[in-house]
Amino acid sequence: MKKENKFIYNFFKAIYSVLLKIIFRPKVVGKENIPKYGSLIFAGNHKQAVDPTVVMSSTNRIVHFLAKEEVCRGLHGKLFDKLGVIRIYKGRVNTGAVIEAEKILNNGGTIGIFPEGTRNRTDKELLKFKSGAAKMAKSTNSLILPFAIKGRYRIFRKGLVLELGKTIDVSNMEIEEANDYLKQEVLKLLRK
Repeated sequence: MKKENKFIYNFFKAIYSVLLKIIFRPKVVGKENIPKYGSLIFAGNHKQAVDPTVVMSSTNRIVHFLAKEEVCRGLHGKLFDKLGVIRIYKGRVNTGAVIEAEKILNNGGTIGIFPEGTRNRTDKELLKFKSGAAKMAKSTNSLILPFAIKGRYRIFRKGLVLELGKTIDVSNMEIEEANDYLKQEVLKLLRK
């Protein structure tokens, strides 16, 4: 199972939480929707490289984000390993990453995933959602917590908002239905 270094995780989380508050001033709405215990998947839109830190700083839980391998190279890679990041390889079947993520969930842990699969650099509200979050939630009996990052990252200005929705139980849904439902919930949060 992916093992983060809790001291390093908490140390860097404290640093980037303070920096985020100073530089981008994100407002968190719906923090009470984060369950304190049990397996959980944070799933939402992806605007900027700093998005995972916004989500991670919103909770006391350790969140293992799935990230593209190319952002996990060099010094970043060593740090990301200590933070418990799960690497995804482009153009490959990522069985190892899924197994790692599901082990975390089966042990009551938390993962973070961007179902769009990449940063959205288009004018569309959301890109097509990949079904990984729905599949993992269903196979591990985990809840999904939809989120939306709204506004813009503007230095020393307010306007950035992390909107956390109500948890979704997909255990009685088909994968496609669960994925569509998740996308609609994220869209609602974006438009709220």
